Amino acid sequence: METVAPPGPLPALRPWQRLSVRLAALFALATLVAVGVVGAVIYERQKRELEDTVGTQLLNIARVGMLMIDPALHAEVQAGRGVTDSDAYRKISKALAAIQQEVVLATPLHTLADYDRAKREARIVVTSGEPRLAGTRYPIAPAVAEPLAWSFEDGVARYTRLYRNDSGAWITAVAPIVDSTGKAMSVLNVDYPVDVFLDRLNELRSTVIEASLAGALGASILGLILARRLSRPVVSLTGAAGRVAAGDLTQSVAVRSSDEIGRLTRAFNEMVEGLRQRERIRNAFGRYVSPEVAQTLLASPDGLRLGGEKRDVTILMSDLRGYTRFAEQGQPDEVMAILNDYLGRMADIVIAHGGTINEFIGDAIFAVFGAPIAHPDHAERAAATALAMQRALSEINVGHVARGLPRFEMGIGVNTGEAVVGNIGSEQRTKYAVVGSAVNLAGRLEGATVGGQVFISAGTYERIRDLAEVTGPVELQMKGVAGAVAVYELRGIGGRFAQRLSASDEEDRQVDIAIPVECSVLDGKVVSDVRIGGVTCRLGLTGLEATFAGAALAPLQNVRLTLSDPESRETSGDVYGKVVAARADGSVPIVTIRFTSVDARDRARLEALVHHRKAASGRS
Repeated sequence: METVAPPGPLPALRPWQRLSVRLAALFALATLVAVGVVGAVIYERQKRELEDTVGTQLLNIARVGMLMIDPALHAEVQAGRGVTDSDAYRKISKALAAIQQEVVLATPLHTLADYDRAKREARIVVTSGEPRLAGTRYPIAPAVAEPLAWSFEDGVARYTRLYRNDSGAWITAVAPIVDSTGKAMSVLNVDYPVDVFLDRLNELRSTVIEASLAGALGASILGLILARRLSRPVVSLTGAAGRVAAGDLTQSVAVRSSDEIGRLTRAFNEMVEGLRQRERIRNAFGRYVSPEVAQTLLASPDGLRLGGEKRDVTILMSDLRGYTRFAEQGQPDEVMAILNDYLGRMADIVIAHGGTINEFIGDAIFAVFGAPIAHPDHAERAAATALAMQRALSEINVGHVARGLPRFEMGIGVNTGEAVVGNIGSEQRTKYAVVGSAVNLAGRLEGATVGGQVFISAGTYERIRDLAEVTGPVELQMKGVAGAVAVYELRGIGGRFAQRLSASDEEDRQVDIAIPVECSVLDGKVVSDVRIGGVTCRLGLTGLEATFAGAALAPLQNVRLTLSDPESRETSGDVYGKVVAARADGSVPIVTIRFTSVDARDRARLEALVHHRKAASGRS
């Protein structure tokens, strides 16, 4: 019988055959792959963010620089072909140098013309750097050639993706400079080296690779420990990312390590900072238009589409009286400081009542209620705004008098009606506008006012009849409007915006006095050569009543007056006013005129004359 030998010992397993080693290797490989993928995603995202962020900033710089270049001056320099000693060249070069210095660009800015697409060359017209480069040929990188050609063709500003040449890695933005026909005659070229940013990205990539290898080596032993440790900052990042997605850009995650998670955290913080910068750009846009218009335009893909719609709105027009003369005589800094303070106060009032500042026209304000944000009570809001503006100006005047500055007055017209609202202009320059007869009538109403008055149209009055305190109506004939227009003077309003104008103060009190006065009628901005003589019946600090021989003055006529004081034999300067009423005292026509512009010297004379007559009347 044959004997069977017992089985021998199993051969020893090689290291790579051990299950523990395989599991460790698999875990390490999974860790390596996972971390590597995360690192690659972060790298590509940061690279795209770099291109988009730097490209967008360069595009903004190029567009701003384009706006600072006078096309006519540039055309003159461009025609000179390399002449750098002209005033036009120096002005443009100085503007480009100021931009370069302001945004801290290491490379000079150039304007390029005569682009040869085949040779990929253009001629430098103006540069912020060496003037000797003007007129020389400028080689165009392949990545820039196509965007540059497109900008010459369609007049649209662009930026390139990241590209490399012998000098390193770059991103370039170009913005066209258009002539009077709208054709791009040249482009502003802005180059920016991004090697520093790429070095950071490469450091991030190297760090990710090194950390992946280190993680793979220790993953089989420390996986669970590290997973728990790493989960905490990941949870923080996840929560912060969710809050950022919800619109909270105040998030910032503390960087507690220098490994991959630390890099990721730092990258997240940089991303949030980039979003904050974009938000600041959006807010900066809101400084040039009202916040409501900016929000409406940016919130919708069609927000900037040219076109409009008919909408029932209320228009408010205001104009400051007496400021033009002050601006001509005052110091520039003081003049602008006072104007900015006034406009700031008035803009706050308009916005607080839900209106939109459509335009500042010098010291005049054009505001609209009911567009772009629809308010069913837009007439009530506009009326309350007008009253609040008048009251705010009274407070401003108190401060002016205390500082020895002149008092200002304001006239306001308010009209409700149908208007066309929307975007007008071109693809390069767009404006949110309100057009139509409703706007024109509001302007006519404002022109009919004197300082301190608020005129509202019948259309506005019908909307706020139950709330408004008015005088009138008065039937007025207005230029460009067929038939008589019913005008109401608004004194107060009830409801949730309840307020009213203060009663007339001592300045409105007139005294009986007869002094010579001469009058000339204004037709627009032209003063008539005919001087009409008359005598005052009553005189105050804000107006007068007088009779004029051989002439009939009609309400709303603007006039220039010269008053003479027989006792002191002094004659006033030019005092401007508006005829507000005409009546007959028996057979004598008496005209009531409200002053619209009186300089400080004449105002002091009026005060002395009126107070002297009051005192004499008191003694008698």
